[in-house]
Amino acid sequence: MSLDEWRNIGSDLMDVLRLETYPVAVKLVKSDEEFPENVRRPQELFGFKINLCQAFGMSRRYGWTMGVSKDECACNFARFLYGWASLDSEDVLVDFLLEAGFFKDREAALRGAKFTVENCKLKVGECQGIVTSPLNRTKIEPDVILIYGNPTQAFILVHGYLYNVGGAIDVQYTGRHASCAHGVLQTYLSQKFNFVLPDEGDKIFAATEDHEVIVAVPVNMLSDVLSGVKSIFERKVMRYPTPFYMRYQPVFPEAFKKLGDKLKETKG
Repeated sequence: MSLDEWRNIGSDLMDVLRLETYPVAVKLVKSDEEFPENVRRPQELFGFKINLCQAFGMSRRYGWTMGVSKDECACNFARFLYGWASLDSEDVLVDFLLEAGFFKDREAALRGAKFTVENCKLKVGECQGIVTSPLNRTKIEPDVILIYGNPTQAFILVHGYLYNVGGAIDVQYTGRHASCAHGVLQTYLSQKFNFVLPDEGDKIFAATEDHEVIVAVPVNMLSDVLSGVKSIFERKVMRYPTPFYMRYQPVFPEAFKKLGDKLKETKG
């Protein structure tokens, strides 16, 4: 698919769902040569490193195309998950999860570490960085699309996906490493439609608001999801914004009723 076709899909998504921010195209860069020209780099732009969730936020709110290499990523957990750094043993990861306060004991932390490593982690050397770009003006061919919206927009996207395949979505979510690992890596590795609740990092560092959720879509599914949403809207099953039902006679508190008894109709 050409860049113009991706841009058209991004514009359609924004129009159909009236999204407040741009859908984010995310590309996993296999080598430094894959970073596009004229992409904004945090070290050059700011003089410091940033988190990957910040890059998502800059793309969806500012419309910037951001390139973040393994040397420009500030989050040590993300560096480990993207294969940009390694640990001597699984015990080190378990120790971190315990010290960070995610689990009450080592047994629970071990299960948490096992899930993350098996479902949300790239191998060392598999990726050298990421590029994020607003989909409606993307400069890259994406691997994953992150769509930020409210719960209503999200369930419409779920309907758009299920319109073509039936069944139900399967969500496996830990409350940790939300946008960077669940949103991008888990979706990329599983090639499954994904629903993600933003975590504390998304909120603190990336200006994700309390009413926002994330729908993550593998690149080969996005066109069908959009088509499904349009088909549902055409059949008037639902639409957005939600058309509230208001064709009924309201009932008022007693004080309003008593006021009505005292009102005198006017003429003219």
